[in-house]
Amino acid sequence: MIVTTGGRYNDETLSKAKDIARRYNIKFVVRKKRAVEEMKAHYDDDIIVVGNDEISISPKEKVAVKYHPNFALVRAKRLLNKEKDALIEAAELESGMSFLDCTMGLAADSVIASLAAGPAGKVIALERSFIIYLTTREGLASYDTNIKEIDDAMRRVETIHQDYTDYLKTCSDNSFDIVYFDPMFTSEISSSQSLRAIEKVTHNESLNKEAVDEAKRVARRKVVLKDHFRSTRFEEFGFKQHIRKTSKVHYGVISMNSEFDF
Repeated sequence: MIVTTGGRYNDETLSKAKDIARRYNIKFVVRKKRAVEEMKAHYDDDIIVVGNDEISISPKEKVAVKYHPNFALVRAKRLLNKEKDALIEAAELESGMSFLDCTMGLAADSVIASLAAGPAGKVIALERSFIIYLTTREGLASYDTNIKEIDDAMRRVETIHQDYTDYLKTCSDNSFDIVYFDPMFTSEISSSQSLRAIEKVTHNESLNKEAVDEAKRVARRKVVLKDHFRSTRFEEFGFKQHIRKTSKVHYGVISMNSEFDF
C-alpha cells in the first residue's frame, strides 16, 4: 500500500498525506499528475489518496472507498431532534454507557452510539480490514459535518484494527454495557450504496458461536445483532428478534439478565 495526494493539492494536503504515511508506516509517493489507475498499475499496489477534503483508498482491481457518514448523519440529526433510533432503542443505550462495536465498517452505528452515550460514555469500534480501518479512522478524525455535537461524537469513537473474536477474548467479564455485531448481510440489500462499497474490501466472515459466547461474557447489559430480517442468525444464536415491519434491517437482543432474552 502507498500514499499519495489528490490530483490537485495544497501544502496542507501534502503534509497530511506524508503524516498518514509516517503514522501507518506506509510509503509516500509524489503524485506527479498521474492517474490513480496508472499508479496502481505501475506500483501494483493499493493506493491511499489524500485529497483536500477527503481520503479515499483505491484497492487493486477494486472500486475506491471513501469515508462519509452517509445515513448516520441523518440519524444523528434525528437523535439531536429527540427522535427515536432503532439501534439505540434495541440496545437501550443511555448517556454514560460503554459500547463495543465489533464490526465498525464506516462507523455509522459507532457514531450514533457515541452520540447517545455522550462525553461520559465510551465507544470502541473494531475493524479487521486494514483498508476500512484506516479510511474510517482518518475520516472520523477529520470529517466536518458543521454540527459540533456530531463532530464531537465522531472524534470520541476509539478505533482498533483487530479481529473481534480475538479482542473479545482479551476483555474482562462485564467490561462493556453493550456488545454489538453488524456482520455482512447474507441477503444483499441492493439499495445500500455504502454496503456495496464496503463488501468489496472487507473480510466476509460469518458470526460464530465462539464470538457470541465471548460477547455474552463481556456484556453487562446486552448483546445486540443487526441483520437482514430473513437471517437465521437470530434464532441460531439465541437473539430475540425485534420485528420492524417497514424495514429489511432487524435487531436481535440477548439481555444478560436472562440466558436468551425470551
